[in-house]
Amino acid sequence: MIQINLLPDEYRKAESTPIGRFLTIIIGAIVITCGLVTYGFVHYGKLKGIRDVRVEADAEYTNKRAHAEVSKSLQAEIAGYEARRKAIQEIVKNRILHSRKLDEFLDVIHNRGDRSAYYVWLNGLRVSGPRSSRRKKAVSGGGFAFDGFAAANESVALSRVTTFRRALRKDAFFKDFSGISMPTFKAIKWDDGLEPASAGRFSYSMTLRPLGWQHSTKRKK
Repeated sequence: MIQINLLPDEYRKAESTPIGRFLTIIIGAIVITCGLVTYGFVHYGKLKGIRDVRVEADAEYTNKRAHAEVSKSLQAEIAGYEARRKAIQEIVKNRILHSRKLDEFLDVIHNRGDRSAYYVWLNGLRVSGPRSSRRKKAVSGGGFAFDGFAAANESVALSRVTTFRRALRKDAFFKDFSGISMPTFKAIKWDDGLEPASAGRFSYSMTLRPLGWQHSTKRKK
């Protein structure tokens, strides 16, 4: 049956919203509200925390990078010092410290002031430079020659000279030498009234080992 409402609009009874539409509106409102709440939580809560972490990470990275640059600079300085140290070692390896050798040599001559074994004094000292072969291979580190007198009477003068030679060979001074010559000897007497009145005149020549021989020996071992 068809019903027609002929009353004017202002006197008509308001129609209620269909239940389906109402539920749809309520659910939509809830979904939108949840979305807004979730967005606010993520944007103002989680995202802010992540941004803070990123700021801290950037600051730490900048700090670590600065430390890394300092470390690289220090490493470059260390490398420079290491290169200089090696250069100094090469220089030391390829030279003879004649001042040290002379000091050791004079200690043997002086013999701590003990003249019972020998009493010698020098008349001359000659040092020559190192020698190399045609292939630039070191043959020797140079020469060390000297002559002098050993105070003693004629009968024991030669014995004092050979005793002095043995003392040279046993001393640490001799480790840089490859050999020493046999002595040339001549008995000398003076009549000038001074002491000693007699002595044995001698001369020796020694050959230095090639430069850097200590390092080559270590490598062979």
